[in-house]
Amino acid sequence: MILDDIANILKRGKRFFLASHKDPDGDAIGSLLALGEALILSGKEVVLFNEGPIPDSMAFLVGIENIVNRFNPKSEPEFDALFVLDCGTLERVGGNSANICNITPLINIDHHENNSQFGDLNLVDTHSSSVGEIIYRLIQVADLPRNKNIAENLFVAIQTDTGSFRYGNTTKEAFTIAGEMVGCGVSPWKISRKVMDEYSLKKLRLLELTLKTIEIFHAGKVGLITITQEMFSKAKADNFDSERFVDYPRFISGVEIGVLIKELGKDYYKFSLRSNDWVNVADLAYHFGGGGHPKAAAFTRHGSLDSIKQEFLNKAHEFVIGH
Repeated sequence: MILDDIANILKRGKRFFLASHKDPDGDAIGSLLALGEALILSGKEVVLFNEGPIPDSMAFLVGIENIVNRFNPKSEPEFDALFVLDCGTLERVGGNSANICNITPLINIDHHENNSQFGDLNLVDTHSSSVGEIIYRLIQVADLPRNKNIAENLFVAIQTDTGSFRYGNTTKEAFTIAGEMVGCGVSPWKISRKVMDEYSLKKLRLLELTLKTIEIFHAGKVGLITITQEMFSKAKADNFDSERFVDYPRFISGVEIGVLIKELGKDYYKFSLRSNDWVNVADLAYHFGGGGHPKAAAFTRHGSLDSIKQEFLNKAHEFVIGH
């Protein structure tokens, strides 16, 4: 069983490189910190890598200061394995992916349906709510030490990827693990306040500007909002201040697909997609070179916003027609 094979690598090895995807979310950071802490407690040497930027909402997590955002393989001793967490492709690690890919074995741990199976060992469980859920099982099988810090990081990983246990990927297993973490001393109220409910003034100002852009298409089944670079500047906000804004069009009664269009640069846009029920937005994103989960996906595209938007709406119509 692949979980046992990976557990044996953790038991035998002494030095590991752990990485998760750039522009990280709670699952990417929580999983990274949880596995890293468990290995450190068992006497292993660990390098924790994330290109960042790390959201301010994660700053309270124990161990966050140990994450590095640069890596020079020539200045480091050899590693016994490379773990890449929550990445559909190796390139999701960011600009350092070329520097780390020579570390072997490369162990790919993920839950995305469109994972490219880029590892020497691939632990990809699309039925798991989060990578945090997979890391929980790996820590158990490898019999690694556990403490409250690990529990808190795993709780963050699961809570954020399930939208505070509201999304369609929320399973009995997710609740069971979260409950166990609470038993280890985790405060759900504290985590929710820090990660989900604490808004800066600049974030609220950005939200005010964004909500004014709401558009509804296809008989009310597609809701769309847009954030431009000018809006970021006006609100004095940054990219992470727009986190979870994609949910707002999805909240509208009758909407099946919620869309956030974000201007990343000149003629460069990111479309974040969320669905409420029957539409698999990963399939929709795939048509534009993206991917993700059935209920949450994204893609990026260069070109004129008007033409990209119209092309997207035409394809989205095929997904909602007849319902």
